[in-house]
Amino acid sequence: MKKIYFILVLTIFIFINCIGESKKIYSKDINVNTKIFYGDTIQGIKTLKEFYFKVYGNDTISNSSMEDLQRKFVSERLLKRIDSLSEEDNYVLDYDPFIQGQDYSGEIIKKTLKVKPLKNQNEYRVSFFLFDEKNEKEKNIDFLLKKDKNGNFIIYSIINNEYLNFNDPLVNKQSN
Repeated sequence: MKKIYFILVLTIFIFINCIGESKKIYSKDINVNTKIFYGDTIQGIKTLKEFYFKVYGNDTISNSSMEDLQRKFVSERLLKRIDSLSEEDNYVLDYDPFIQGQDYSGEIIKKTLKVKPLKNQNEYRVSFFLFDEKNEKEKNIDFLLKKDKNGNFIIYSIINNEYLNFNDPLVNKQSN
Protein backbone atom coordinates (compact mmCIF):
# COMPACT_ATOMS: atom_id res chain seq x y z
CA MET A 1 0.00 0.00 0.00
CA LYS A 2 2.89 2.34 0.80
CA LYS A 3 4.38 1.69 -2.66
CA ILE A 4 1.10 2.57 -4.37
CA TYR A 5 0.78 5.74 -2.29
CA PHE A 6 4.40 6.67 -3.05
CA ILE A 7 3.95 6.07 -6.78
CA LEU A 8 0.72 8.10 -6.82
CA VAL A 9 2.34 11.06 -5.01
CA LEU A 10 5.40 10.86 -7.25
CA THR A 11 3.21 10.79 -10.39
CA ILE A 12 1.23 13.84 -9.23
CA PHE A 13 4.45 15.69 -8.41
CA ILE A 14 5.93 14.94 -11.83
CA PHE A 15 2.70 15.93 -13.59
CA ILE A 16 2.52 19.28 -11.77
CA ASN A 17 6.20 19.92 -12.43
CA CYS A 18 5.77 19.19 -16.16
CA ILE A 19 2.86 21.63 -16.41
CA GLY A 20 4.97 24.31 -14.74
CA GLU A 21 7.87 23.68 -17.13
CA SER A 22 5.63 23.84 -20.20
CA LYS A 23 4.26 27.21 -19.04
CA LYS A 24 7.82 28.50 -18.61
CA ILE A 25 8.79 27.38 -22.10
CA TYR A 26 5.62 28.69 -23.75
CA SER A 27 5.69 31.99 -21.92
CA LYS A 28 9.34 32.88 -22.53
CA ASP A 29 8.38 36.16 -24.22
CA ILE A 30 4.81 36.32 -22.92
CA ASN A 31 3.56 37.72 -19.63
CA VAL A 32 1.30 34.88 -18.44
CA ASN A 33 -0.63 37.17 -16.09
CA THR A 34 -1.87 39.26 -19.01
CA LYS A 35 -5.09 38.22 -20.75
CA ILE A 36 -4.04 37.98 -24.38
CA PHE A 37 -4.62 36.04 -27.53
CA TYR A 38 -1.53 33.83 -27.70
CA GLY A 39 -1.50 33.42 -31.49
CA ASP A 40 -1.60 37.15 -32.14
CA THR A 41 0.84 37.82 -29.30
CA ILE A 42 3.38 35.38 -30.66
CA GLN A 43 2.93 36.82 -34.16
CA GLY A 44 3.35 40.37 -32.81
CA ILE A 45 6.54 39.45 -30.94
CA LYS A 46 7.94 37.72 -34.02
CA THR A 47 7.11 40.74 -36.19
CA LEU A 48 8.91 43.17 -33.89
CA LYS A 49 11.94 40.89 -33.51
CA GLU A 50 12.15 40.43 -37.28
CA PHE A 51 11.86 44.19 -37.80
CA TYR A 52 14.67 44.98 -35.37
CA PHE A 53 16.93 42.15 -36.55
CA LYS A 54 16.54 43.07 -40.22
CA VAL A 55 16.58 46.87 -39.92
CA TYR A 56 18.85 47.45 -36.91
CA GLY A 57 20.70 44.17 -36.52
CA ASN A 58 23.16 45.09 -39.25
CA ASP A 59 25.51 48.07 -39.05
CA THR A 60 26.06 48.19 -42.81
CA ILE A 61 22.49 48.31 -44.15
CA SER A 62 21.98 50.86 -46.93
CA ASN A 63 19.44 53.66 -46.58
CA SER A 64 17.36 52.32 -49.47
CA SER A 65 17.28 48.81 -47.95
CA MET A 66 16.31 50.29 -44.60
CA GLU A 67 13.48 52.28 -46.21
CA ASP A 68 12.22 49.19 -48.07
CA LEU A 69 12.20 47.16 -44.84
CA GLN A 70 10.47 49.95 -42.94
CA ARG A 71 7.72 50.04 -45.59
CA LYS A 72 7.24 46.28 -45.02
CA PHE A 73 6.91 46.57 -41.22
CA VAL A 74 5.59 50.11 -40.58
CA SER A 75 2.21 51.59 -41.49
CA GLU A 76 2.10 54.23 -44.19
CA ARG A 77 0.49 56.71 -41.80
CA LEU A 78 3.35 56.35 -39.31
CA LEU A 79 6.01 56.68 -42.01
CA LYS A 80 4.31 59.82 -43.37
CA ARG A 81 4.15 61.30 -39.88
CA ILE A 82 7.85 60.58 -39.28
CA ASP A 83 8.71 62.15 -42.66
CA SER A 84 6.62 65.25 -41.91
CA LEU A 85 8.39 65.71 -38.56
CA SER A 86 11.83 65.28 -40.14
CA GLU A 87 11.48 67.84 -42.96
CA GLU A 88 13.52 71.06 -42.93
CA ASP A 89 10.42 73.22 -42.37
CA ASN A 90 9.18 71.08 -39.49
CA TYR A 91 12.33 69.58 -37.94
CA VAL A 92 10.92 68.02 -34.77
CA LEU A 93 12.48 64.55 -34.98
CA ASP A 94 16.26 64.69 -35.18
CA TYR A 95 16.62 61.02 -34.21
CA ASP A 96 15.37 57.62 -35.30
CA PRO A 97 12.20 57.01 -33.25
CA PHE A 98 12.58 53.22 -33.50
CA ILE A 99 15.85 53.33 -31.54
CA GLN A 100 15.44 56.71 -29.79
CA GLY A 101 18.83 57.75 -31.09
CA GLN A 102 20.99 58.37 -34.13
CA ASP A 103 23.72 55.77 -33.79
CA TYR A 104 23.70 52.15 -32.69
CA SER A 105 25.55 48.87 -32.72
CA GLY A 106 23.60 46.22 -34.61
CA GLU A 107 25.29 43.40 -32.72
CA ILE A 108 24.38 44.93 -29.35
CA ILE A 109 20.76 45.47 -30.37
CA LYS A 110 20.51 41.83 -31.55
CA LYS A 111 22.15 40.60 -28.35
CA THR A 112 20.03 42.66 -25.92
CA LEU A 113 16.66 42.85 -27.74
CA LYS A 114 13.61 41.85 -25.66
CA VAL A 115 9.96 42.06 -26.73
CA LYS A 116 7.03 41.61 -24.37
CA PRO A 117 3.31 42.32 -24.59
CA LEU A 118 1.76 45.13 -22.57
CA LYS A 119 -1.67 45.12 -20.91
CA ASN A 120 -3.71 46.08 -23.95
CA GLN A 121 -4.08 43.78 -26.92
CA ASN A 122 -1.52 44.32 -29.72
CA GLU A 123 0.63 46.63 -27.58
CA TYR A 124 4.26 45.63 -27.02
CA ARG A 125 7.41 46.94 -25.35
CA VAL A 126 10.71 46.55 -27.14
CA SER A 127 13.78 46.93 -24.90
CA PHE A 128 17.46 46.97 -25.87
CA PHE A 129 20.77 48.76 -25.48
CA LEU A 130 22.34 50.75 -28.31
CA PHE A 131 25.98 50.19 -27.30
CA ASP A 132 25.92 48.29 -23.97
CA GLU A 133 28.19 50.84 -22.32
CA LYS A 134 28.70 51.07 -18.58
CA ASN A 135 26.13 53.76 -17.66
CA GLU A 136 23.87 53.39 -20.68
CA LYS A 137 20.15 53.25 -19.99
CA GLU A 138 18.07 50.59 -21.65
CA LYS A 139 15.79 51.90 -24.41
CA ASN A 140 12.10 51.04 -23.97
CA ILE A 141 9.82 51.68 -26.92
CA ASP A 142 6.12 50.86 -26.79
CA PHE A 143 4.30 49.98 -29.99
CA LEU A 144 0.76 49.45 -31.15
CA LEU A 145 0.55 46.87 -33.92
CA LYS A 146 -2.36 46.35 -36.29
CA LYS A 147 -2.97 43.79 -38.97
CA ASP A 148 -2.76 44.89 -42.58
CA LYS A 149 -5.10 43.69 -45.34
CA ASN A 150 -2.99 40.51 -45.69
CA GLY A 151 -3.27 39.65 -41.99
CA ASN A 152 0.34 40.61 -41.19
CA PHE A 153 1.14 42.80 -38.21
CA ILE A 154 2.59 46.24 -38.93
CA ILE A 155 3.75 48.97 -36.56
CA TYR A 156 0.83 51.38 -36.34
CA SER A 157 2.07 53.85 -33.72
CA ILE A 158 4.77 54.44 -31.13
CA ILE A 159 2.76 54.74 -27.95
CA ASN A 160 5.40 56.36 -25.74
CA ASN A 161 6.44 58.99 -28.32
CA GLU A 162 4.44 62.19 -27.98
CA TYR A 163 4.66 62.91 -31.72
CA LEU A 164 3.98 59.41 -33.00
CA ASN A 165 1.27 58.04 -30.69
CA PHE A 166 -1.53 59.77 -32.63
CA ASN A 167 -3.33 60.72 -29.41
CA ASP A 168 -3.31 64.45 -30.21
CA PRO A 169 -6.70 65.44 -31.71
CA LEU A 170 -4.97 67.70 -34.27
CA VAL A 171 -2.73 64.86 -35.38
CA ASN A 172 -5.72 62.53 -35.70
CA LYS A 173 -7.52 65.02 -37.97
CA GLN A 174 -4.44 65.33 -40.20
CA SER A 175 -3.93 61.56 -40.43
CA ASN A 176 -7.51 60.71 -41.46
